[in-house]
Amino acid sequence: MCKHTDFEVLKKRGRQELRKCNTCGEVFHNVIDKEIPIKITAVISYFENSKKIQLDTVENKIFQIGELLEVNKKKYFVNHIDAKRKGELAAAKDIHTLYLIPEDIPTVLKITLKMENGHLSFRAFSDREEIFSKGDNISLEGYDMIIEKILASNGYKPSAQASEIRRIYCSLSTKRGRSLHVDKR
Repeated sequence: MCKHTDFEVLKKRGRQELRKCNTCGEVFHNVIDKEIPIKITAVISYFENSKKIQLDTVENKIFQIGELLEVNKKKYFVNHIDAKRKGELAAAKDIHTLYLIPEDIPTVLKITLKMENGHLSFRAFSDREEIFSKGDNISLEGYDMIIEKILASNGYKPSAQASEIRRIYCSLSTKRGRSLHVDKR
C-alpha cells in the first residue's frame, strides 16, 4: 500500500474497499475503521462561568489541545484533555472530560512582578496570537516592567504566543512598554 492520499474507490463491500492510487496507480485493499458513535463530557468555560455538555462523536476521533471545534454553530478551542493518559492528544474513547474555551475569548496572562520586598501578582488580557519575548517592556497598573522569564505550556521559553503562556516573570524597569488590559474581576 502506497502512502499517497489521492485515490479512487474501485469497489466497496461493507467496510472493505478496493482502491486505486491516482498518483502511482497501485491497487490495494483497505478496511475502514468501524465508526461507533459515543458521547463525551465537555466543559465550556468562559472565565469563571462554566457549563457541562455532552458531545456526539465517534470513538476513534482524535482530539488535540489547541484544536478548533464547532459546537452548536459556535467555535471553541480545546484547552485541556482529561483522559486515561496525560498528553496533548487523545482518542474520544479514552477521554473523561474535554475542556473548551470560546474562540473569541482573550487569553488571561498571569504576571508576577519581582519587587525589593516580595512579589506582586497580576492578571491581564491579551490577544491569543500576541507574542511576548524575554526583554520586552510592558506596563500594567502603573508599573513599568521588563520580562525576565516566560513559562510556557511546555517549559521555559525565550518567547511564546499568549495562548501558550502559563506565567510571565518580570522585574521593574525604567522604560514604559506596551500596556496590557487589566482583569478587574
